[in-house]
Amino acid sequence: MKKPKVILLCDSPENIARVYGEGRLERLETLADVHAQIISKADFDHMLPVVKDAEYIFSTWGMPVLTPVQIKHIKKLKAVFYAAGSVKYFAEPYLKAGVKIISAWAQNAVPTAAFAFAQVILSCKGYFRNSRDYKESKTGVWSIVKDGIYGTKIGIIGAGQVGRRLVEMLRTYGVEACISDPYLTAKQANQMGARKVGLKQLFKECPVISNHMPDIEETKESLGKALFASMQKNATFINTGRGAQVNENDLISVFKKRKDLTALLDVTFPEPPDKSSELFNLPNVIVSPHIAGAYGKEQLQLADYVINEFEAMLKGKPLKNEIKAGMLKNMG
Repeated sequence: MKKPKVILLCDSPENIARVYGEGRLERLETLADVHAQIISKADFDHMLPVVKDAEYIFSTWGMPVLTPVQIKHIKKLKAVFYAAGSVKYFAEPYLKAGVKIISAWAQNAVPTAAFAFAQVILSCKGYFRNSRDYKESKTGVWSIVKDGIYGTKIGIIGAGQVGRRLVEMLRTYGVEACISDPYLTAKQANQMGARKVGLKQLFKECPVISNHMPDIEETKESLGKALFASMQKNATFINTGRGAQVNENDLISVFKKRKDLTALLDVTFPEPPDKSSELFNLPNVIVSPHIAGAYGKEQLQLADYVINEFEAMLKGKPLKNEIKAGMLKNMG
């Protein structure tokens, strides 16, 4: 049987090599006729003799944004397989042209949720505050921060892929998951094993708060001074979502005054912060360089995910994570 034609469309050969490494590209080649050259945005027009016959596109971070006219040149195109997260920045013209989009968005949520889960558990134990106190006092006397995990209210902002996985991971630890998401009903939250609350209530009631809201215009700088100032004594704010949702000047202002609070920021805006940013200097703010998502060998799982979906498509089986046009509005 003749194999379908596949092109690798990406502005970063390094990303293709990393994500589709360790036998993933070779596995794809058993299923399809894969053109050897990685095609970039700059290559596209002079590669039209190859591009026009492509039935499928595979990519990852560095997927170029093609114009509707360029997409029309790929006359046989059936689907784009994206071994990374959100497809929002490039997907719309493909969907309008009737091309399917399949993303490893759900798989990319797995390491992010695990990272947030680890920080939530440590926060419940007062690890970050206790470590600061211990380093300063150099005594073995326990800090007042020792509530532990059981029965603790965990605030989760956003019921997307990561937020839902985090609720699932916390379920066996006896915590009370409180979730704030305007698109989630109380019944849906209950089915997830969580309780729906408003954002203000979440900040006031939960000693540990983890942000996973989508990066859309409506959410920009929606987390500001009033919310941070309302946090409980010794509370922790975790952000593995996006930095743009946080008004960082407000966060800095509150956390300078409230030494009892802790912020764990894996994302900022801009990213990285300016070298002079006080985020780097505040002892109760820990900044990490956006490492919560698929990292190192975890990225190979993203290729596994989309290749599995490709194989399912070839066999006429249902797809697990096809992106529909209506999903783009609320996608980060």
